[in-house]
Amino acid sequence: MTTGCLCAVLLFSCGYRVASKNRIESFKTVAILPLENSTTTFEVEQYLTRALIQEFVESTGFEVVESASQGDAVLRGTVHDITINPVTFGRTSFGSTFLVTLRLSIEMTDTRNQQVIFRNNNYIFREQYVINVDVENFFTELNPALERIARDFASSVVTTVREDF
Repeated sequence: MTTGCLCAVLLFSCGYRVASKNRIESFKTVAILPLENSTTTFEVEQYLTRALIQEFVESTGFEVVESASQGDAVLRGTVHDITINPVTFGRTSFGSTFLVTLRLSIEMTDTRNQQVIFRNNNYIFREQYVINVDVENFFTELNPALERIARDFASSVVTTVREDF
């Protein structure tokens, strides 16, 4: 038997498994607590929390529950900063493409043993968005823009959490 085969046999026979698979499969429910908002952007935490719930429902096999005591895992976080900077300027407007940056702290805890399974105290989400270039209509587009940002952010968080399990 070659050395490579012997190593493979020893690893599989001693119970070696990829940790992420075991942890993910053990969760049935996740509680997503409302994010805290440390910014001056009104209701940004509500948009982000709703998007996280929707993304977890659509992308994972977890059932999302309301209370931390009901979940096998709990996701919580705080929005620390949101910045929007113009990237591209139009001829008749102040900007048409904006770089949106969110900075949060995010933590997921296994409620069965109180073990933190994911933590990032400086989670950065950054993406460019084309927003209505008409200055008069800019603020009427703010809510749809925030919804797009929230969906993209939530997808990013779910992907990161699943990969880091």
